[in-house]
Amino acid sequence: MPDFAAHRTLGLALLVEGGLGLAALGVGWLIGFWPAVGIRSDAPTGEQLRMIGLGGLATLPLLVALLVLDRVPIPSLERVKELAESVIRQMFPQPRLWQLAAVALAAGFGEELLFRGLVQAGSAELIGGSLGTWIALAIASLVFGAFHYLNLTYALLAAAAGAYFGWLLIATDSLWPAIVAHALYDFVALCYLLRPSQVVE
Repeated sequence: MPDFAAHRTLGLALLVEGGLGLAALGVGWLIGFWPAVGIRSDAPTGEQLRMIGLGGLATLPLLVALLVLDRVPIPSLERVKELAESVIRQMFPQPRLWQLAAVALAAGFGEELLFRGLVQAGSAELIGGSLGTWIALAIASLVFGAFHYLNLTYALLAAAAGAYFGWLLIATDSLWPAIVAHALYDFVALCYLLRPSQVVE
């Protein structure tokens, strides 16, 4: 029974996260905008791999921030950690590495296609100009934070992460770095919060 519940929870998580990406592509198709910025079948393979590699490197500052924040004795940050752990444990009482990896990958693709690809890049194109780029970054980051609301502190941290992912998009003109950094960070953070002894391989 627990395995069935875990698989059902995993399926729901993948459906939600993957649905965000499909929704972004669907809305983009309707309005004539391609949200998968820089991701095209006719793009040079070497350039795509370089962007993916940059995404891996871009994960490092996020992981450093995770370690630092985890060691700062601030009650609001400790409450965030407790909330995050509680939510994850409810979703996966006996998490397996492949389940965490699947959820992290789906979140990386789905959320980045929606928040950075559609909301940010789409808003930047709609507003226009260099100022529009930064207004769109602010909009997408705030929406991203609101989407991840568990409490105010968590929402603000999520908005800051969203701003970082958005900056990666602006700096590289490709969604690959944000997707990879988001997915890798989520996977490592999930494993870190649950600790290796509580994760089944």
